[in-house]
Amino acid sequence: MDKINELKLPETGRVIVISDIHGEIGLFKELLNKAGFSGEDYLIINGDLCEKGGNSKEVVRYVMELAATNPNVHVIEGNCDALVEHLLKENPQLLNYLAAREHTLIGEWLKEVGFQLNDHSTIQEVKEVLLRYYGKEMEWLANLPTAIETDRYIFVHAGLEDGEDWKETERSNALAMPSFLEKSHRTGKFVVVGHWPVVNYSTDIPSDNPIIDEAKKIIAIDGGNVIKPTGQLNAFIIQRTAEGDSFSHLYVDKLPSRAVTKDFVADSAIKGSINYPFYTIVPVERGEFFTLCRQPETGRMFYVKNEYILQNENGDFTIKTDVSCAQISVTKGETVSVIDEDCSGYALIKKEGKAGWIPGECLMD
Repeated sequence: MDKINELKLPETGRVIVISDIHGEIGLFKELLNKAGFSGEDYLIINGDLCEKGGNSKEVVRYVMELAATNPNVHVIEGNCDALVEHLLKENPQLLNYLAAREHTLIGEWLKEVGFQLNDHSTIQEVKEVLLRYYGKEMEWLANLPTAIETDRYIFVHAGLEDGEDWKETERSNALAMPSFLEKSHRTGKFVVVGHWPVVNYSTDIPSDNPIIDEAKKIIAIDGGNVIKPTGQLNAFIIQRTAEGDSFSHLYVDKLPSRAVTKDFVADSAIKGSINYPFYTIVPVERGEFFTLCRQPETGRMFYVKNEYILQNENGDFTIKTDVSCAQISVTKGETVSVIDEDCSGYALIKKEGKAGWIPGECLMD
């Protein structure tokens, strides 16, 4: 890994870390506002500004402006941001990528300048057009550091290899290593990562909130924004003081909110979630609203909402998307986010970043 920046953080003040914005400019601005971001704060954007969401070009423009006007704003590359290198290196496979995806930074740029891709377009032609209009943006993205090292933290998009010298980590692993929280490192510092939605690590009640593993010295902050049906954009906040650092977080999402009209106490035995990559299930006992299922890869048992169970042409059972299999307690008068209220008998809601099922009658019409 060649592109490593060193950053001296003040002993006191806030460090706000946000990753995986994925083209959601509205959510990003809303989150900065909710956090009360000011020029006195340090802001670290930990990769994946673009792709997947609907306005990557505006996120890139806005973050470039923030970084240019505020010396406390620092940006790290993610695997999605590094796609611009495929264009600069004239990788013809990039054309297949653009054709297969609805939302891409390069696609937005091409649309903005009125260039229509067709079967005869070449990667050289696309590169020439975009360099003419977006050369500054492309150069900025290509030169983003892969990691930032501070006194107590290393910020990197996906993870580090468990070697004696973390700086020898392959760049491809730093940008796209899966499930880093299940791995380890030897840096002696907290490693802060995004990339892998934290809900994939959930066991009892699925949560999109940042995870802090003190023993491993890993902090995972990707809230699954755009990627997951419950996804949120997290701001992980490091409050630095003379006595030491403390951690907190804020989040925003696009889910509608509703008032709770009736108390509900969750059954703590009904818990868990089905998330990537273990989507195969084996139904054991069907109930009126939920079916008890076994997950063959893990051997775990879950109560899966009937509407989320699919059977393919081979007769095998899967789920239609990541889904909570937990119940969650609510109290009359509080406000929750609604994920799905179109199922029979129960509604899937999110409360304080955690997702679970409650009886549908607990939500106000």
